[in-house]
Amino acid sequence: MPTIAACLVVKNEGETLVAALESVKDIMDEIVIGVDDSSTDRTPEIAAHYASPGKLFHFTWDDNFSRVRNEAIKRADTDLIFILDGHEFVPADSHPVAEVMTKMRYINVFEQRTLTPRSFIEQVRMSGFPKPYDVVCINLAMNTDFFGIPQLFFIQPRLFRNDGKIHYASAVHNYVDGYDRDHAMGCPEGIIVHNMPPKREAQRKIQRKRMNISGLYADHRRDPDDARPLFYLGNTHADLGNSKKAAHWYRKYLKKSRFGEERYQALQQLAILEHRFFNNHGIARELVIEATHLCWNRKEPFILLAEIAVNTKQYDEAIHWLNLADEIPAPVTVMFLQGPVYSYMCDLKRMECYAAQNDLLRAAQCAERVLSWRPGDPQIIETLNGFKTTLRRQSKDTTDKNMLIVDKLMSFTEPIAQAFAGEYTVVRRQECDERWKGWADLAWFEWCDENIALWSQHDWHVPVICRLHSYESFGNIPTHVNWDSVDHLIFVADHIRHKFNEQWPEIQKHVEQSTIPNGVDANKYTFRARARGKTIGYLGYFNSKKGIELLVQAMWALPDYVFRCAGQFQDPHLLYYFQTSVAEMHNVYFDGWIQPERKDEWLERVDYLISPSIVESFGFSIAEAMCKGIKPLIHHRVGAIWHETWRTIDDLRNLLEGPYESQEYRDHIVRFYSLERQIQATKSLVSYLVGQKHGKLTAIQKAQFAASPIVTSLQPYSADLPIADHDVEKVVQGDEVHG
Repeated sequence: MPTIAACLVVKNEGETLVAALESVKDIMDEIVIGVDDSSTDRTPEIAAHYASPGKLFHFTWDDNFSRVRNEAIKRADTDLIFILDGHEFVPADSHPVAEVMTKMRYINVFEQRTLTPRSFIEQVRMSGFPKPYDVVCINLAMNTDFFGIPQLFFIQPRLFRNDGKIHYASAVHNYVDGYDRDHAMGCPEGIIVHNMPPKREAQRKIQRKRMNISGLYADHRRDPDDARPLFYLGNTHADLGNSKKAAHWYRKYLKKSRFGEERYQALQQLAILEHRFFNNHGIARELVIEATHLCWNRKEPFILLAEIAVNTKQYDEAIHWLNLADEIPAPVTVMFLQGPVYSYMCDLKRMECYAAQNDLLRAAQCAERVLSWRPGDPQIIETLNGFKTTLRRQSKDTTDKNMLIVDKLMSFTEPIAQAFAGEYTVVRRQECDERWKGWADLAWFEWCDENIALWSQHDWHVPVICRLHSYESFGNIPTHVNWDSVDHLIFVADHIRHKFNEQWPEIQKHVEQSTIPNGVDANKYTFRARARGKTIGYLGYFNSKKGIELLVQAMWALPDYVFRCAGQFQDPHLLYYFQTSVAEMHNVYFDGWIQPERKDEWLERVDYLISPSIVESFGFSIAEAMCKGIKPLIHHRVGAIWHETWRTIDDLRNLLEGPYESQEYRDHIVRFYSLERQIQATKSLVSYLVGQKHGKLTAIQKAQFAASPIVTSLQPYSADLPIADHDVEKVVQGDEVHG
């Protein structure tokens, strides 16, 4: 296992140095610290406490960063060097910056595994660098805000081999040198947060003005043909607010440089100056367009083009540029990227454009997306509430009730939000916080997950509903929920409800329960009468409970049928198994992930839809296929939504060769699993709970609710209900039993 030393050189970092060293002390083998002997605060004392034995040294500052950094490196006796400043830290797993950086790269952490900043370093300690790399560049997140969004971020070489060759060069704007550039790799999962206190930042600006500018001027005089000092002179003057001087040096730089990314940055910076400070919008536009030719994979130029368009009230053009920017994830680059641009800025500016066009519904939707990046931002919440108040007034809707939906996956709650939008101001959030809690008149927690476990520990004065799907009954999170704070627990299938109450019978005493089956909007799917064919489809995630081994067996056993698979693998082991199993099969095709708006089109290609799952609470893809008249091939399991199932390959072949009843498949879903039915039952339940919470239900109203045909599936749960074979269907269908 390779060893790592954290190397720091510090001066007057007493306010932040403890946090910096605490963040790495247990993942480093050595800590080497050089202390400026002119420090006037507690920096020397803190450094002496944390430095490894014999690894503390003092130095006299001589305006040369490289010299003291190299001195620290020489004192390390480890295989690898990790460079850290006294106002930086490696964020803990609970820090929001890691999630923010992942989202900015358009990675769904529920579908793709990623490393946290700490586990990244731990993995390096376990395995070292892959050959032939000598240097690893990781993300430097500058000045993160409360929400974890950095003001700027870029990758920087901070982790490298201690081979005696790699060192720092240049007194000002020092950089790592002494290695083959082809042997450097970018790893954005490694993150250092750079958060300098405001007072220190102000002092640093003074230092930068004195030292950086004079040093850069000296570099320029030594080598007038070197473009690099000109670029940094532009940056330094821009940071100091010297717009004219910054523009002067950027123009001089652009006459000499041909380095693509750095040249792009200079063009972009000069365009900002021309637009915002000199009002030369035409020149700014030309510069931005030239910048996009050099680096097409940046959001910043498109945001600036939108800003220029807004300046002349060309809102549709601005929205066009913002939509283009939306397609671009944060790249991995050594050049500066703006955190707001790669997080909420597109939606914020789109919100302003729609508001200027009086399209308040779209403006409100944009505001909600901004809040997904800035949860609880009071200014955005106030703006959103203003939009919704105006919309209610325009539609003569006098409701002033707010409904909060907390759904970490944002998967099944959009129909619920739409259904209640006429009665409530509805907001969907991936997480809750105190501001949203205070705002809500009704709280709906989708999934029995960490969200409800955390927020059930708080006192709520409004109805709280939790909806449980399936996987939650096979874990232990329900034991961490304070069920006395939850008014109602909804199950989507009664066999899952039985499993839940069998495992935790005591919970029934603390929270009312009901079963409201999932619903499908059949009108979204084009129906036609079909007949037996030769194409079997699989649509959905690929994970352990989906019975992928059974699917592969069916593929081998039925070579005369074509299998079209669409979805996403959630387990790399399963992906490997599937790939190697079907490698020699000529009857298997994989179409990847299908977006919701393309499901109807994809399903049109198949004659059957197979569901080999061993456990399901419902099975949306099966129900959607049945709405189109496609025959379902459901592996026998408790809670199957159709009475014909298969246990063996012979059963499956019999199903394939048996009757094909398209109209019956669709009618079954419309009758028992329609979205309308689900929404009606849900609305009845919510109305009942709200009245019950506020003590406004009369005895007659309670009796009417209990006897209402639409809520027969809400009858008190009994452990004696049938749970074997197809009797489960009768329980789920509810009103057929009681009708």
